[in-house]
Amino acid sequence: MQVTVEETGAIERKLKISVPSDEVGAEVTKRLKNVSRQARIPGFRPGKAPMNVIQKRFSGQVTNEVISDKIQASYQEALTESQITAAGLVSIEPTPWENGKDLEYVATVDVFPEIPSPSLEGVEIEKPVCSVGDEEVERTIEDLRKRNATFSEKDGGAEAGDRVTIDFDGRIDGESFAGGTATDFPFVIGEGQMLEEFDEGIRGASAGETRQVAFTFPEDYHGKDVAGKDVAFEVTVKKVEKAELPEINDAFAEDLGIAEGGVEKMREEIRASLERELGNRLRSTLRERVMDALLAANGIEVPRTLVEEEIDRAVESVTRQLSAQGIPAEGIDRNNYADEARKRVALGLIAREVIEKSGIKVDGARVRERVEEMAQGYDDAEAFVNYYYADPQRLQQVEAAVLEEQVVTTMLETATVREVSVNFRDFMNPNPA
Repeated sequence: MQVTVEETGAIERKLKISVPSDEVGAEVTKRLKNVSRQARIPGFRPGKAPMNVIQKRFSGQVTNEVISDKIQASYQEALTESQITAAGLVSIEPTPWENGKDLEYVATVDVFPEIPSPSLEGVEIEKPVCSVGDEEVERTIEDLRKRNATFSEKDGGAEAGDRVTIDFDGRIDGESFAGGTATDFPFVIGEGQMLEEFDEGIRGASAGETRQVAFTFPEDYHGKDVAGKDVAFEVTVKKVEKAELPEINDAFAEDLGIAEGGVEKMREEIRASLERELGNRLRSTLRERVMDALLAANGIEVPRTLVEEEIDRAVESVTRQLSAQGIPAEGIDRNNYADEARKRVALGLIAREVIEKSGIKVDGARVRERVEEMAQGYDDAEAFVNYYYADPQRLQQVEAAVLEEQVVTTMLETATVREVSVNFRDFMNPNPA
């Protein structure tokens, strides 16, 4: 076998591979003989058909199988011989094979890119600093009161705090779209459950009233298929209900699952829960800023096959979500997920380089700490911890998250860190709409 390698891009390599003709021919002959011993051909006893008959009938099929197997085997050998670690196979372009000639083909592969700077030296990172105060606890209690409100029908128009039940039919350029139609859909006015324009469009409406509500979806709307597009909804209000909030007392605490300790214990648990949520958001935000800085410092080209695999996972996830809601998943545009896929692949490669260069190993103590933190709030925290440690695959998810945090910690040691105080409410809910 002969192999020549051509560097055709920053991470693209073309391998021109040639397999000797006698090697291909010998394998074809060998397999045809095996076929002749088992073939059942009309007019001949099993295994007694002449070789020329066998060749005429099976030569094409056997030759194709041999060529396919030879390409697969020689491709792996060529990578080893050329000391190439392929991130993915882009294409294989074979030259039509003729008996007596060498089997030739070109394999195009992407290799892993070199990471220019697995460091954040000279880069400033803003680290958000925040704590849970009494105000946040009381606001959460008020939110819980709203969630546990009872509703009774009222006359007149819908106001802030009222619950409305509606039918709506939304159209973009006159056509229906996924998630744009619903029947008997309830939501509370002014609570940010719907886009502000939709919410405002039906304020003041009474039961039995139909309104036309038109606006433009935000450019950063989570539904990428409709983001930035003009939409027109026909909304029929079927019911308007006024909210009655429960009093803050021990009975209310008990309804929330606080068996003992009453209101005081409820406040303690709410504070602990908010602190866990805040800790997760602080970690997530700092991680995002560090990773974005690493990405900016390492403008790398990413392997196409890895990007396609990442897009596959994104499309599969969206398909499952839509199917669970009974929404058809046809026509998903893969291009909508390409940029995020490239970013995820690039960050994965950069993080891997940091791990290798810095010799980072997953910290078992931090993994245990994280699992125990996740277990807080569960009635049987010990059973929750045992549940994770009973399954290596389940625990591996936590280990991956902790390893990523260790990467962030290592990178922060190389960066200039500036602490910035942030408001709890704005930090935890930056996009209330």
